[in-house]
Amino acid sequence: MSSVKTWRRAALSAYIAAGAALPLAAYALATTQANVNAIAAAQQRLSDTQWYDHLADDNQASAASAAGAGVCLDSRPFSPAVDWSAVGGRVMPSVVMVSVIEQARGDGSRNRVWLIPGVQTNQATAWLNRYRAWQADWAQHDQEREWVTMGAGFLIGDGRQVATAGHVISGSEGVRVKLAGGEWRAARVVGVDLAQDVALLRIEGEPGQPVTIAPAMPPQGQAVAAVGSPNGWGFSVSAGVVSRYGSAAGMFATRPMLQIAAPVIGGNSGGPVFNARGEAVGMVSFGKEQFQQTVPIGRVLDVAGELQRNEQRDLGKE
Repeated sequence: MSSVKTWRRAALSAYIAAGAALPLAAYALATTQANVNAIAAAQQRLSDTQWYDHLADDNQASAASAAGAGVCLDSRPFSPAVDWSAVGGRVMPSVVMVSVIEQARGDGSRNRVWLIPGVQTNQATAWLNRYRAWQADWAQHDQEREWVTMGAGFLIGDGRQVATAGHVISGSEGVRVKLAGGEWRAARVVGVDLAQDVALLRIEGEPGQPVTIAPAMPPQGQAVAAVGSPNGWGFSVSAGVVSRYGSAAGMFATRPMLQIAAPVIGGNSGGPVFNARGEAVGMVSFGKEQFQQTVPIGRVLDVAGELQRNEQRDLGKE
């Protein structure tokens, strides 16, 4: 008789365990499938982006649509022989190098899966990240973090504001900038607009020399140059020409851009693009082979102004 009761108890326990495991398995399966579907959708968007880039070659936009309403092409005379040494000397005091220290990875609880559209942070994702943290020894990685020069920027406004590319500081825990004279300054992030790829910083200490803004956009074929930190080599100048005005498809949006043909690689992001008079006409965003997409200076200033207003509004609510 006792053996029958024991068997019944064992069967009941197995039944209850199976009943509890079933919804947990279904939850894990559903959340995992949601992540897989969202990642697949993101990959498809990237494929669509590449195809759009191909089609955009035949859909050149005007300078007005790329740089903003009311912006005209520069009709002032420019010498065909540009003394970039002299121009660079005028521009350099307004340029900074931007260094960041990445966020601590910790135990995986602060994951960044939410950056993929459609993926929501859930318990299954948290468990997976904590396993990855243990497997990859993120704690040791956090102890070895160092400041890395990720890009460039330039002084605007009152000389304490720095415009740079949004992706340069994305995911960073701390930011600092190096002035042309070699001085390092602490900086804080005022705001970031990843869709426009524009960020605004504010540096401590005395104000620097704000960059001179061009009154008009350079026409196609006009000489321009960029200053940045390719491979960490700060304050490097590279010259080229305006290749076209057009649109560039990014992860989050399609944006009108000023395209230049100049030697620009990783580390130039956020640096200014200026004309032969030393006036800023754009900011380096990203490149594709020998052609580089830059954000027109008018849109950089518009976004920077909006980020400044957002911060002031948020501070007023506190």
